[in-house]
Amino acid sequence: MNKPIKSLVHGKHKMLILFVLSSYIFGCSEAPIPEGGKTNLLSTLIFEPGDTLELKKGDILVRPNLNILPGTSPVNGGKNYGHAAIVVKGYKHWHPDSLLAGTIIIESIAKDVPAEFQVREIKALVSSRMESFDNHNFGNRYQGHRYRLRLPLSDEETDSIIAFARSQKGKLSSWNASKYFPAKAENKNATSALLKNETWYCSLLVWQSVFNVTGLDIDHSGGYMAYPNDLINSRHFDSLPDGEGRLRF
Repeated sequence: MNKPIKSLVHGKHKMLILFVLSSYIFGCSEAPIPEGGKTNLLSTLIFEPGDTLELKKGDILVRPNLNILPGTSPVNGGKNYGHAAIVVKGYKHWHPDSLLAGTIIIESIAKDVPAEFQVREIKALVSSRMESFDNHNFGNRYQGHRYRLRLPLSDEETDSIIAFARSQKGKLSSWNASKYFPAKAENKNATSALLKNETWYCSLLVWQSVFNVTGLDIDHSGGYMAYPNDLINSRHFDSLPDGEGRLRF
């Protein structure tokens, strides 16, 4: 029995194992990978060309990850490791490019940039020759597979979520960053005492910012990793009427 088992780690099977392991090593990325799988979504609005779309402070922007990643919940149309960010300044426009160019977000990026830009505040769409100032994480090539997620938050909660995310600027991005469950998460005024994480990846920063302020666990799968897909699938985005909590554009 040992000989056939040993042979499985060679050739195509070895490549598959290396691919799966690499999904943890390289974090959020933009390289295209074939899509697949099905979504668990209960309600999703679809943006139609010509409509006016508004992003508001506190909204979450997400593009789904590939369904093959270990522990992820499925969403159709995912590519590679997906991405997630928090809107800190909203905008309204009928054209998605103009909408994103007028929107400011906070995001954690797994790129070879100086530490001060690995968690950064930046326009949701902007071009630059310097990678620290360039952002196409939600660009036009992801059309139809970008999600705007929205929770029923008070102004105080929204401001606290953004303040928590901003306080992480200067920290590093890392694939093996982990969730932190603070004992005082239910105390909405205690966020300044809960800054335990020293490293982040994109969807963990979003998850932790929301959890620390509201106590809501917006990870659908509840696993070790809070994948972008898990945010998209979270039941908490079904709490607003008429599907307003989850929009695909």
